[in-house]
Amino acid sequence: MGIESFRRHNVAAPPQFEWFGDSLDPTVLTRQRLAYRLEMISSLRNHLGEELSGLAVSGSEMRADDDAIAPYQLSHEVSHMIAVASDALGTLELILRDPTEGIRIPLFGVYPVARQALEAAAYGTWIVAAGSPTLRRTRALRVQVQESREESSLITEFLKDRRGDDTSTKKEKARERQNQGSREDRVSKIVAVAAAAGLSTTEVNKGVPSMRTLLDEVDAHRSAPVATTRAIWQYLSGLAHPSLLRAIQASDLDLSETADPTIHHARMTAKEEMVSLALDVAVTLVGDLLDAVATRGGNPEVRWRRDDVGMPPGWRLR
Repeated sequence: MGIESFRRHNVAAPPQFEWFGDSLDPTVLTRQRLAYRLEMISSLRNHLGEELSGLAVSGSEMRADDDAIAPYQLSHEVSHMIAVASDALGTLELILRDPTEGIRIPLFGVYPVARQALEAAAYGTWIVAAGSPTLRRTRALRVQVQESREESSLITEFLKDRRGDDTSTKKEKARERQNQGSREDRVSKIVAVAAAAGLSTTEVNKGVPSMRTLLDEVDAHRSAPVATTRAIWQYLSGLAHPSLLRAIQASDLDLSETADPTIHHARMTAKEEMVSLALDVAVTLVGDLLDAVATRGGNPEVRWRRDDVGMPPGWRLR
């Protein structure tokens, strides 16, 4: 994403650009780069607007996919994943933009939302970026199967008898559990659509793989400039959960002495370069998803061109 990715090892920047960021104050540059990520989020969300229409143009690969697995259209799934990713990015912007001070950075609250954007974009990319129509359609139906099973599991959990339930409550839950069978028929209907489309019902029945496996498969369709997408996701996951070790890694520590020479106080503040990395990867993956959707859907207007985003901090034209 953008020309900053050219700074990675063994990759040269295009000749018209040069990096001068090493001559700038590191603290100022880091804050400027974080502000630039927020500009990119604004640009992306302005591009998407209230809704993204025309994902599957008549005659496109995606329209053929939709027709093959109707009523479980691939474009509907991907459109929702784009919407989720966009909303998560918008939430990040709300969190980080301070109307009086420019930028405010919570210690850990950014990372779960950045992970949500990454996961939504990864799901969409996993489905639509595959070159094989069979693979795209199979993956789209695998997502449908997974969602149906998750929904069934959730309902089952809510309908468990609990200590303190009175007789009428238990009877009501028992009736609802009996009705659950009709809901589970949805998986059978999805598998029937797969069979009619000539897809492997065994594959469709698998549902979605683990997020680790899914991200590895996503990286088969795109280049990851900083690290594997799975590595970044694992890093964000540790910060989305109360991992002390990961929290220390992602924070700047200010140690102060106490009256007891064996004890020090540690004040943790967010490490701004790690916040920038989280935003960078999330925005990059959403941009990659839109590129893939534009290709498969036959609509170049879906592609995010970044025309309204200026030069990244620390870069200039030669």
